[in-house]
Amino acid sequence: MSTMQSVVLRSGKIQLEKAEMPTPGPGQVLVKSLACGICGSDLHLTRHTEDVLNLYKSLGLMDPDQSNDVGIMLGHEFSGEVVEYGPETEGKLPIGTRITSAPVLMTMNGAGIGVTPGINGAYSEYFLVDEDLMLELPEGVSPEAAATTEPLAVGLHSVNRSAITPEDVALVAGCGPIGLATIAALQMRGIKHIIASDPQDSSRQLALEFGATQAVNPKDDDEVKLASSLLEDGRLVIFECVGIHQLLRNFIERAPQKACLVITGVHTTETQVNFAFATVKELDIIFSYYYSPEEFAECLKAIADGKFNWRAMLTGKVGIDGVEQAFETLMQPNSHVKVIIEPWRKGELETTSKRG
Repeated sequence: MSTMQSVVLRSGKIQLEKAEMPTPGPGQVLVKSLACGICGSDLHLTRHTEDVLNLYKSLGLMDPDQSNDVGIMLGHEFSGEVVEYGPETEGKLPIGTRITSAPVLMTMNGAGIGVTPGINGAYSEYFLVDEDLMLELPEGVSPEAAATTEPLAVGLHSVNRSAITPEDVALVAGCGPIGLATIAALQMRGIKHIIASDPQDSSRQLALEFGATQAVNPKDDDEVKLASSLLEDGRLVIFECVGIHQLLRNFIERAPQKACLVITGVHTTETQVNFAFATVKELDIIFSYYYSPEEFAECLKAIADGKFNWRAMLTGKVGIDGVEQAFETLMQPNSHVKVIIEPWRKGELETTSKRG
């Protein structure tokens, strides 16, 4: 039996473990992990493991009697290299081809790669993808660039879900990776007014680099009032990209008539909302989760065409044995935007560009 190293979230703790090398089943491909981003949802899952696993059980994604000590092999923002094809595959790309993929295994009833207990994620040295979802990296797209395809696709799907038009005004609350991806997607869709809101100076500056037309500190200024003042014939579309549940009630109460609230942040905490505000103002409230394979492919092409400033997002790299320490850093106040894990090597967290 071949083994590999895998970073595992177990009982709320990140640890490096030895794991069995996965074997590709029908329609699947074994991939060597080249680069994988640490996502805010990975940090959320680490902080709120019990809440998330209990939610999985409620949704039927886990056996209700299964212990919450189960390990989750994280990693869903990835690029890799084709190693071996399983049965019932076409072998459409040569061994050694660099690829990325939407992190879903349709061959396993749509299980999410890097978030589902028992399925290898790309924090591991090797993992599985579906051949049908696999995309070859375009010429000039590096493994770390390709690893930003997934967060960009989250932002693009959020924008598409909103059905925003050039006449509308966009307000993006939170300028972390998903907020920045949303801003980039809004610019790709030709939105004229993109207001970014974040209390950190460095995050607001980065939002302007990604395409925001104005950036505001919500601690000093009323970002909803500012964005609303730009309205002419359109509506205000608020993209909540923070994952702080108190903001949901806040935005519902402050939003203007006919506004749209798109909830892109991850929320697993119950919150109280008085929907009378939403009813009287006829607000549209939309939830956005993941993306389509077509949106994922569009984002990879946008990176290849130079339409997404992925280098500005990348602030650190770490080897597989440094991930536990990297999580400790990222769980505290820090200046990182996106840290990339390179599971094929060892090494502590190193800063590639400094923000703030």
